[in-house]
Amino acid sequence: MFSIIGTLPLFYFLDDYRYNIGIEDQILVLTVLFYSSVNIIFFLVGAVFIRKVTRLQPVIYDTKYTRPLNLLQKQVLIGFFAFSVLVLIKYLSQLDQIAILISLSEGADAARQARSDMGSSFSGKYHWYKLVMHDLGNLLTFTTFALWLHRKRFYSFIAFIATFTYSTIVAIIATEKAPFAWLLIGLFMTYYLVKNNGFVPFKKMALFAVGVIGILMLAYIVFMDSDNAKSALWSVFSRAFSGSISPAYFYLEFFPAHQDYLLGRTFPNPGGIMPYETYRYTVEVMNWLFPALAKSGVVGSAPTVFWGEAYANFGPIGIPVVAFTMGCIIAVISYLVSKFEINALSTGFIVWLILTFKDLSVTGFSGYLYSVYIIMLSFIVILVFSLRGYILLRKPRGRSLKKF
Repeated sequence: MFSIIGTLPLFYFLDDYRYNIGIEDQILVLTVLFYSSVNIIFFLVGAVFIRKVTRLQPVIYDTKYTRPLNLLQKQVLIGFFAFSVLVLIKYLSQLDQIAILISLSEGADAARQARSDMGSSFSGKYHWYKLVMHDLGNLLTFTTFALWLHRKRFYSFIAFIATFTYSTIVAIIATEKAPFAWLLIGLFMTYYLVKNNGFVPFKKMALFAVGVIGILMLAYIVFMDSDNAKSALWSVFSRAFSGSISPAYFYLEFFPAHQDYLLGRTFPNPGGIMPYETYRYTVEVMNWLFPALAKSGVVGSAPTVFWGEAYANFGPIGIPVVAFTMGCIIAVISYLVSKFEINALSTGFIVWLILTFKDLSVTGFSGYLYSVYIIMLSFIVILVFSLRGYILLRKPRGRSLKKF
């Protein structure tokens, strides 16, 4: 949806903002559409290869095998939540301005610098704060919601309200719209995993989508100074669809005309063990596109669907190769996660993983080759599982206990 639908308003010049910043070549837009199509096809081929050729078929999610968390596991999760709150307090103490407060008092333009300072140009190591505040916070929110859905006790309801409030604050504090929308989508997914094994009636999905769009429209009116509901609705559509694919247009202009293909320099380099410095291609493309904004000190970013990074590194040939590889990787992870015991935590983890990998539609692939977020949260989940004394591995026809 993000890489196909968004090309239509770009091709017909219906999006004035995208046209004004330079998307004027219909042939180049068609090239973006072609590469997006190739990307989707080879991604699916990779997933089918793993499931049909290697026979790694995921086990069907079935809530009749749900098991409750024990007291120690719940206490550890409470400890992680307390730690998340402390990290949020520490993060806020390092900020001179908070974007949401500036936006409400002085307007969206005044909040732009504060939003940049809270994220891409944060003086500390923001990825560690993001890991705890956004990712761990969302995992705990989905988990407590699943816990309450399994057994509607008062304490589980209070736990859900506490974690949901925390995740809501973290999602909107920088005046970003998408994080809160995806938080709601994650809760919607959690509900139907618990209540209906993941099957969602189309009518319910449509009604939920209307509700989320309405919330996003309100956010654009309040935080982004949209003039009216029509303007806000178009902003939501433009940002969600055209906004996620339009940077790919500029990637095709920037590489290799202004920058040679990077040949892997966008890949993570943990600890500087490799003889190169990671090239921040999303920032460099943004700086090339908006040099005045870069000179003002605002650190912008122009991420797009993951084939954009494949193209930036290896040119057109890299797109099908990387797409096939990522399809294989996600199919393997899908198989492994499906073997977990079904409980509130594994349900929350599945939803978190889905929302993490969906970002491939709007960002690069290299972050998934060495993802501190996936590694750390997987470690936390396995740690909590281990407090029962075993990890329950499911089979297509029954269950088995694997002792430590």
